[in-house]
Amino acid sequence: MTAPPASREVAIIGAGPAGATLAYELLQGGLQPLILDKAVFPRIKVCAGGLTIKALKFLPPDLSPVLENEINRVQLSFNLGRTFTKAWRQPLLYTVERQRFDAFLMDRVRQAGGEFSDGERLEKITPGPGDSSTLVTSRRRITARVVVGADGARSNVARGAGLQPVDFWHLGIQMEVPRNLLGTRASEFSRTIGLDLGSMADGYAWVFPRGEVLVIGVGGPVHQGPQLRQYHGRLLSHLGLGPQAFPLAAHLVPHRVTPRPIMRGRVLLVGDAAGLADFWTGEGIFSALHSAHLAARQILKFFQGETGALTGYQARVDREIAPELSASYQFAKLFNYLGPLAFRALWRYDYPWEVFCRVMRGDRSFAEVKKRCRPDIFLRKLLVKSARNRPIA
Repeated sequence: MTAPPASREVAIIGAGPAGATLAYELLQGGLQPLILDKAVFPRIKVCAGGLTIKALKFLPPDLSPVLENEINRVQLSFNLGRTFTKAWRQPLLYTVERQRFDAFLMDRVRQAGGEFSDGERLEKITPGPGDSSTLVTSRRRITARVVVGADGARSNVARGAGLQPVDFWHLGIQMEVPRNLLGTRASEFSRTIGLDLGSMADGYAWVFPRGEVLVIGVGGPVHQGPQLRQYHGRLLSHLGLGPQAFPLAAHLVPHRVTPRPIMRGRVLLVGDAAGLADFWTGEGIFSALHSAHLAARQILKFFQGETGALTGYQARVDREIAPELSASYQFAKLFNYLGPLAFRALWRYDYPWEVFCRVMRGDRSFAEVKKRCRPDIFLRKLLVKSARNRPIA
């Protein structure tokens, strides 16, 4: 005789930053969500590991156990040519190892009383026409009144619910290299990240310090995979490293820049599952946390009896997150079009650098910059800003 399916109020598929944040906020609101993840924790996650300052407002106040490097300098190059460095008076971001960071967030959920099952894969989801959806996992059958897909770029929840939120994909490939291989240059990347722009359309390269390693990677449109491998080799040579035998890992970065559905009935998508990665920077943790926060608010309202509360989730994402992603996409396209001219302005003038830093910290948004980006205002600010952030030799 088949056992009846286990019943839950909320099932969250995926225990990354979005899933963990959502689970914790629901627990604080009095719900008891079930969190599933196909991997066994702590699990390896391919990611450059940049945690922006603006993301901290959604995270625990004391992250010191998992923070690696505090970054306030950026070393910039265009097409792996001339390099210069600019600094900001405050931290721009921190680096984290995702294996430790994600495990830290899930430990917080466990301590709050959350029910977490790792090593349990979602195999099928049947969105219910009534009150509940049915989930078939590698271990059991579950019914849940609300299901949230926090299961990343290749979301099984999105696929099972018939949702296709992603407009296009970027592919990132990266390698972790001991920092001491740079020799005397190793100290350059203690509080500094490296960024290369202009080497390929809609692509860029990064060098992130994370403790005693450097995360060296490149990203661009998914169809340019072979060119990305060549670009990565050129980047290693640019750093004076040459070919390396360390493993090269790949990850998909999903982008939603049009208002595609990210929910169906009582099935919601958050973070990468909803395609909420930034087009220009490739950063996805901030939007993952932000969307999880919005989902938690609407789910709590739903269980408090507010009719239509779940529908409000997509409305809030389209109002509070989507304009920023759209503006970032447009600025990236503009930068690619202007090419060397845009890079020269970033090198020569303070105003573009100041805008970049304020956006990274969350003091300003791409959407706000877009609204104020009248040519006359931009040129005036470009010419009169002080030289307090001139390039560092």
